Amino acid sequence: MAGSPFAAGCKTAAEASVTEESVEAAPVALEEPLIEEHDGGAVGWDIAADGTVRAAVKTPDGKPIDKDVSGTLTWRGPNGDAQVPLTLDPKTGLLIAAGPRLETDLTEVKYNVVVSGKPWNGTLHVPAGGTKVIVEGARKAEKRPIPPGKTGPNGGVIQVVGDDTIEVVADKTSGQVRVYVLDANFKPIPVGDRKIKLGFVGSSSELILLNPGPGGLYCTGTIATKVNPVKLTVVVAHPTHADVVLVGYRPGVHVVVGPSAPSLHVVVATTWNVGVKVKTNPGVVVVHDDDDDDDDGRRIHIHVHGKHKGKHKHKHKHGRGHWH
Repeated sequence: MAGSPFAAGCKTAAEASVTEESVEAAPVALEEPLIEEHDGGAVGWDIAADGTVRAAVKTPDGKPIDKDVSGTLTWRGPNGDAQVPLTLDPKTGLLIAAGPRLETDLTEVKYNVVVSGKPWNGTLHVPAGGTKVIVEGARKAEKRPIPPGKTGPNGGVIQVVGDDTIEVVADKTSGQVRVYVLDANFKPIPVGDRKIKLGFVGSSSELILLNPGPGGLYCTGTIATKVNPVKLTVVVAHPTHADVVLVGYRPGVHVVVGPSAPSLHVVVATTWNVGVKVKTNPGVVVVHDDDDDDDDGRRIHIHVHGKHKGKHKHKHKHGRGHWH
């Protein structure tokens, strides 16, 4: 979803490019991992349906970290937590683990990777088919891009999920969250037999199974933390299959996590409207590729506040890295 404000926490492949030296230095390459970037580097995750985990840990400039690195993973399940160690495989240079099978539509997996004594913590909401399902969902969503800056009829985030287009919006006061299914003109249509689940990650994390709303024009639930999340995973389940996306994610980007990660614009002060545009323009932070023609390869943060739109450049150099 190029140009989308929902990709605020992602870095493009161009921003994470690789040198030939770093490619040769990597003992094993992960194919299309889900990459989460921390202040001191990045972790590429490959979690399979059977619970097998492989993770590549790299420095900001893309060099593999294969010394003084370890960690733990915690599967959150209905019968309690299951914790498994991440150990370094000397043959591949990857962290590996054998966790429980992924049996639900979304499983919360918390990780603690320790690099030279420094912890990198995060939370993944992993589909039953593993992290590859998130990559596949993002690739499908790329084929139906949302117009840049487009918001839903209630001021929320619009996201393509499989063959559906949805709006996610939450009320700042009550914490009520709603998901609408939208037609080609971005108007709500009946939810029908769809079942929708959300995975929020911010100052805390939570999984929410939504219930049908009155009249069947939306699904609804309540979030405990009434703040915009850093990451939002959506499952839209049909009787025959389920589609899963990480909102704003595109294959080949780094998902920025941690204290410096920008948030997704979901929680708004709003009066609920069905098919009527809310006349609010809450602030959002958008991260675009560098487009100022100075060829410095750095990013521009564009801040939009109310009706006044100001384009302010904040240049940040980013290390080079690659995962193939």
